Amino acid sequence: MAASIARIFSGAFLLAPVVFAQATAPPFTLQVQRGADRFALAEGGTISMPADAIGMLTAASVTLTYVGTSSVTVNNFEITGHADFSLAGMPDLPVALSRNQSVTFYIRFLPTTSARVQGRVAINYTEGRTTAYVTLNMVGTAPEFGFSYVPPGGNATPLAPGGTVLFPATSLNATATAVFILTNRGSGAGTVNNITASGEGFQLAGVPLPPVVVEAGKELRFSVQFTPKQLPPSQGGLVIELVDRSVSFRLEGSGSGPIYAYEVIQPAGVTAVSAGQLISLPDALVGEKSSLTVRVRNTGNADGTITTISVQGTGFALTDLPFLPLTLAPGSSVTFTVTFSPTQPGRFSGRLRIGADSFDVAGNGLGATLAYAYAIGSAVTNVQPNGTIVFTPAPVGRTNSLEFVISNTGTAGTVVYSISLGAANIPFSLVELPALPASIPAGGSIKFKIEFAPTSVGVATATLKIDTQSFTLSGSGGPPDPLPGYRFIAPSGPQQPMQQISVGLALEAPYPLALTGTLTLAFNSDVFSNDPAVQFAAGGRTVNFTIPANTTRAVFPNNSTEVRLQTGTVAGTITLTPSFATEGGINLTPTNPPSLSLTVPQGAPHLLSVALSSKGSNTLTLLVSGYATSRSVTQMEFQFTPVEGETLGTAKLTLNAEPSFLAWYQSNQSQQYGSLFTATVPFTLQGDVKNVSSLSDAIQAITVTLANRFGTSAALSISLK
Repeated sequence: MAASIARIFSGAFLLAPVVFAQATAPPFTLQVQRGADRFALAEGGTISMPADAIGMLTAASVTLTYVGTSSVTVNNFEITGHADFSLAGMPDLPVALSRNQSVTFYIRFLPTTSARVQGRVAINYTEGRTTAYVTLNMVGTAPEFGFSYVPPGGNATPLAPGGTVLFPATSLNATATAVFILTNRGSGAGTVNNITASGEGFQLAGVPLPPVVVEAGKELRFSVQFTPKQLPPSQGGLVIELVDRSVSFRLEGSGSGPIYAYEVIQPAGVTAVSAGQLISLPDALVGEKSSLTVRVRNTGNADGTITTISVQGTGFALTDLPFLPLTLAPGSSVTFTVTFSPTQPGRFSGRLRIGADSFDVAGNGLGATLAYAYAIGSAVTNVQPNGTIVFTPAPVGRTNSLEFVISNTGTAGTVVYSISLGAANIPFSLVELPALPASIPAGGSIKFKIEFAPTSVGVATATLKIDTQSFTLSGSGGPPDPLPGYRFIAPSGPQQPMQQISVGLALEAPYPLALTGTLTLAFNSDVFSNDPAVQFAAGGRTVNFTIPANTTRAVFPNNSTEVRLQTGTVAGTITLTPSFATEGGINLTPTNPPSLSLTVPQGAPHLLSVALSSKGSNTLTLLVSGYATSRSVTQMEFQFTPVEGETLGTAKLTLNAEPSFLAWYQSNQSQQYGSLFTATVPFTLQGDVKNVSSLSDAIQAITVTLANRFGTSAALSISLK
């Protein structure tokens, strides 16, 4: 950055004006605003005016600007062509325009047809003795949609709004697809805002993401699929939302195929069951057998084929099976038997499959029977295998426990071989386990404890396994104790620029859990310019810290209880805000965490150095470095001290530095330096000397001061000897 060049004679400064040549301009310019588009139009040019739909207005504003050298009179406007074009917003005519004055009018296009139409506007004007026209052309377009569909295996069928897309009878769970065609028969692009289908079994496929633009002469194709889940006819709707209206169509289809109904036949009666339900067989003594009959009926409207009847699971078997594959006509049925033969006490489960349907099957083997319960204080809760054991909620950092009891309520003794948790590193643990394997006689029991020590807020689960049985452990971790207040250990009040200050952080009281945290620095400039130098001394605007359990002081990197930060050279407010969390990641930061604010005020410029950059016989160049927290310097003053025996015509020189500094501080280059600057100030010397050989040798020293609206800097001198 260079300051103004001053010549030290008679205190005068010379400025040279700069003159720019002007280019001639045409008599008029045309600017068109159509929606969000603005563009220039040459005389005789064409404005394209696409309408969104027939009957929907589109308009464009035209601004006619006179750019001649004298004046012009606009006499009248003439519009010809298709009647769908009209003018609006016309000025009172005639209207006189001077150079750079303009008039604006509007061209409206309200299409009554989807055909491409044209129009023309002629603007009659008089300039001096010349009368002429400015012309512009218009082309209007509009979309028009037609509808058709191609049914499965059929040909394209025209479809009027409100018409029906009819699907043929479709096998249950199979999918029939019709192609819907939307054709733009108009002259302009049309927009489809949305396409939706409703009704059970109907869905769309291949629909592009709306809105969809369909160009003139093009078509939009998508599929309507019908997948029946039941035999009765299904009805739905298809809605196409255009810009100006919504078009609706009916969807109709029906299903065909077999429907299977299932019944369980036992001495107590007949029970209907559905696929996926549980079929419970009668209890059976170990080594003996129980059974029930399953009946399958075809209640549909078509033959059905069953290719598979099978059962899986220990102790379960099938008898009296029909030959497979089996064809069941509508209304017919078939039966078979499911048997259960337990080899040991307990509950057994399996899976019965009939064609594509399956059922859970279960049976109880009688013998030793284990019952499970847990006690919290005096409250006892029974729990079944695969059930959930719910602990009393505990805050993070504390422990709750319960007693788990395994009782043998059967008629024979049994042995528990294994008690374990399904995973490691969980907040649950087993305590006071009995020696395993543990024998439980009929009517006896064993006990152990389960502890819950949450490490995070929220629900935690684990699996308790007792031999082949599983239970879900569920506990809720509550928030840890609230964080005590905290305070900053730091200086207060306004801070000096270009300083490093130390900041510490301490809790008002010790906290029982180890904490981690981040101290974040934010800088709010008073002069609308950030200062990258405002940061922590180690770099960056964040620094991590820890607070060991049961202590108060924050520990920063290198085990320091303080962290240093730089105040920079720009006026503003430095804000320090901490965040806190447990080592397990629980956020303990207050909703509105107190912060520390440090201010660097705006002030007079500050000189850092004055250096001699170059020296000639009659020239001097100084490098003046410093900063101004307000990022403004308005004046530079130079006091010249002559060597003994010489005199100076100008001993003091004051420069208006505001433009140069304003340009520097507004430049992108200055942003990385805050308010720091180095100004290059060249001087050219003229006059006569007495005792020295050159004009520059006549100056002993130069004293520099800088000023702005906040004051004047301390003086800084440089000796030239």
